[in-house]
Formats: sequence, C-alpha cells, structure tokens
Amino acid sequence: MKEPDSTITPDEAKNNLQKKFFRPLLILGLLIIAGVASMPWLGEVGMASDKATTVIGQWIGFLGRFHPIFLHLPIGALTLVLLMECLGLISLGKYKPHTTLGLGFASATGVFAVVFGYFLYLTGDYSGELIEEHKRDGVIFTILLIATFLIKYAHDIRFMTKLTRPVYAIGLIATTATMFSAGHHGGEVSHGNPFDKAPWIQKSDKPTSAAEIADPVVYKKIIHPILDAKCVSCHGDKKQKSGLRVDSYAGLLDGGEETDALIPGDLKKSALISYLHLPLDDDLRMPPEGKTQLTQEEIQILEWWVKIGAPEHAKRSEVEITPAIATAIDTLKTPEEIAQAKAAKREAEHQKLSAMKQKREQLAISITRVNQQFPGSLNYISQDSTELSFSAVSYRKNFTDENLTAIKDAAADITDLDLGASALTDKGAAMLDQFTQVKVLKINQTSITDAALPIIAKLDHLQSLNLYGTAVTDAGIKALYGKTSLKKVYLWDTQVTEAGAKALQQDLTKSHAKAQAQVKKEHRDNQAPQVILGSTASNPS
Repeated sequence: MKEPDSTITPDEAKNNLQKKFFRPLLILGLLIIAGVASMPWLGEVGMASDKATTVIGQWIGFLGRFHPIFLHLPIGALTLVLLMECLGLISLGKYKPHTTLGLGFASATGVFAVVFGYFLYLTGDYSGELIEEHKRDGVIFTILLIATFLIKYAHDIRFMTKLTRPVYAIGLIATTATMFSAGHHGGEVSHGNPFDKAPWIQKSDKPTSAAEIADPVVYKKIIHPILDAKCVSCHGDKKQKSGLRVDSYAGLLDGGEETDALIPGDLKKSALISYLHLPLDDDLRMPPEGKTQLTQEEIQILEWWVKIGAPEHAKRSEVEITPAIATAIDTLKTPEEIAQAKAAKREAEHQKLSAMKQKREQLAISITRVNQQFPGSLNYISQDSTELSFSAVSYRKNFTDENLTAIKDAAADITDLDLGASALTDKGAAMLDQFTQVKVLKINQTSITDAALPIIAKLDHLQSLNLYGTAVTDAGIKALYGKTSLKKVYLWDTQVTEAGAKALQQDLTKSHAKAQAQVKKEHRDNQAPQVILGSTASNPS
C-alpha cells in the first residue's frame, strides 16, 4: 500500500480538495449566471395567475408564494460576510475571516429567492415601475453574488491571487450596493417608501388658506388621505397589484385588470368597498392579511362617499353629511387639526359676513334713492344675501321706460326683476342689458316685441323669462336659441305657435345638455328646460 505523503500539510490538503471542486463550481456558477440573466425573457406575465389552467402555470404560481421565505436568507448571509470582513480590517490582519462558505450559502439561497420572485412576478399580481426596478436589482444582485463567491473561491485556492483579491473587494462592494437597492425597492413594494414619512419632507397638499381648511374638497382632503395611507403602497404609481391604481381619481375609475374599483353610487359593484368586507384570509381581501387595516370610521367614510356619487371636486359644504359621518371624519384628525378647522370656519364666516356688510353699505344709497321714488320696490332677496329684487307690481302702467333710469345704479346687483304689466316698451327694453346678474325677468303684459329679445338674449345668467301677454312671435324667440342658462320660458297669450314653442324647447334642451357635458358630474344641473305655452309645458315630440 502507498503511504500518504507526510510532507503535505493539512492546509495544502484542504487546498488541493478545493482545487478539485473549482472547475465544476465555476462551470455550474457560470451556467446559473447565464440562466438568471436570461430569466426576464422567459415566461409570460399572467401565465401563473390564480386562473392558470396549465400544470406548469399552477406550479409556478404556487412556488412564487415562497419568495418572501427565501429573500431574507442571502441578505442575512451577505451581511454576516460583510461583518466578518470589517472585523478583519479593524484587527489589521490579526483576524482572518473565512467567508467563502457564507458567500456560497448566500449565492445558493439568492438563486432560490430570485427564481421564486420571478415566479411571483409571472402571476401578474404585481406590476408597475417599482416592481420592474425590484426585479432588475434582484437579478443583478444574484449575478454579482455568485460571481463574488467564485472570485473568493479562486482566491482561496491561490488562483491569480494578485487579481482576485482586489476584484473580490470590488465585487463585494458592488454586491452590497445592489443588495441595498433591491432591498429598498422590495421594502417599498411591501410597506411603501419610508422616506415619504421623513420629518424633513414637506407635505405639499396641506391646506393653504382658512377657507380650504374650513371647507375642504372631500376627495382631495378626506378620501385620498385614507387611500394614501392604507392602499397606495400596493396600488400606486410604482406598483400596481392586479393593475389597479388608487392614487388618483382617474385610476379609481379605470379599475384593475378584472375589477371595477369604483362605480359611483354603487357599493356592491365597487371593489373599493366590497373587498373591504371579505374575510381576512380571502385572497381578494383589501388590505390583505398582515397589512394595516382600515378603521370602521374610514370604511364608513368611503362607503358614504361612493354612495353619494363619489364626487371628485365637491367641497364639504356641497354634499350631504350626516352627524354620524361628521363624527367619523373628525376621527381622522388630531385635536389640533379639529381646533384649527373650527377656527378656520369661524374666520371664513367672519370674512363672508364682513364682505356682505361692506357690500350692503355700498348699496344702501342706491336702495334708499330707489325706494324714495318707488317705495317698497327694491329689497334684498334674503337676510344673508347682497342680491336684490325689484318689483314694479304696485305701479304697473305708472312705471315707464324713463323710470328704469332710477334703478340704474343698482342694476348690476338685481337678480330678480319684475316689470310685469308696466308701461315698458322696446325702447326701455334696450336698457335691460345693464342688469347683468338678473336670473328671473318678468316683462309679461308689456308692449315689448321681437325687437327686445336680442337684448334679453345677452343676459348670461337668465334662468326664467316671462313673456306672457306680449307680441313676441316664432321668429323673435329664435334670439333665445343657444342660451344654456335659460330653464323656463312662459309664452302663453303670445303670437308664438305650438311649433315655435317646441322648436325653442328642443334647442334649449340640446344646448343645455351640451353645456352640462363639459361640467364635472357632481356639479351638473339635470333639470331640463321648459317652454310653457298655455297651462302646460311644450314637450318636443
């Protein structure tokens, strides 16, 4: 029997054994690197979804769920390697770390992590810029990790020592940097960007005025903050699980790949609401198990918002808020914010009252002058308004064209003008364009003719026009065509025919619908215009 060479030391024997494994490890490592590098071009997103019908698709989807188990192992192992290398530097060479095994373990588990992560990507449950960045960094991290392990192994067997030592240091630094990048993006996928909550980040969406604090836009200041805190981390600009984004109103309306997130007015068909009530262990439950859940008050607020039509631009004062919803909204605020809102509301009311008082002081002279000539004719529409109403009903034929000059100074503030049964003629009607804010105009039983209608058509805010008992005709009322504000026109006892009245109503209805199509849904006026000829409205056939 040949006796072992007693001149070979244990270290040399170990080195010889490592040399025997170097070539197969190198070949295997290069093959794995090539496989990982080509992996992003393999498979098709969605092939491993929950609805996959192929066996391979079902297995890929199943194995992808193990990605969270493996992803921490290479991170922990590489962190240990870094700690050992740092201790070696600090000891000035007295401590010589053996990190090859740690790098080998990190490489092996890194392969499992990136492969299973890619399997999870193929389910189609995750998409977006952030997911793509995380996938890219994961692939690069695994490739660098394996390469660093092979270089360290080559250094251990004293293969090209002068080259492998500095390359190993560079590889370790590059791998660490990529690990931090991949880990950061992975953390954003699961928990959102931690820097978004940093104390030095300025919150640009804070109210900038007392009026905005007192009367906020419901979606912007109440609904969106709830979604931003509990939903956007998985359904935002960088990550869109199931293709859904909830970081904008448009994203909510677009919905996900297979669901309608928001159907205004419909709680059951809006996944934004229905998914909140699924069992916690249901795959469709939102937020999923393990994530911070919405409070009962937050759910109550979202349901209320969807139920009232999910307005995007409506302010709090423009929607119906029950005491229960008001209480729920207050739970979203700190005591300081509640106090600030109350103070802002008081300030807004004070400013409104002050502006109204100032305006009334300006109108006092005009009102006094008009009422001295025509007592009781000029008054405020209500106690908390600066809009005026003028009525010549007590003077009838004693009120002539010349008398219109008496109310000239207040004309721009009169919204309700009643000149019915007065001595108004086309000459006086020529001055009606000075009443720029008038909404209700009654010139019934006067001597006006078609000649007055082009002047009246210039009144942009006119909603109701009474022409009863005048000499207007089918040809004259065509001047009113296209008036989108006009909602009621009274034409009985005139020369307008039924056909003319129908034609006017058809035109007003068409013009009104076209104008409202340009208005936000929550602000639309759905009341159809009416042209009344006789005792009933004239409806187009």
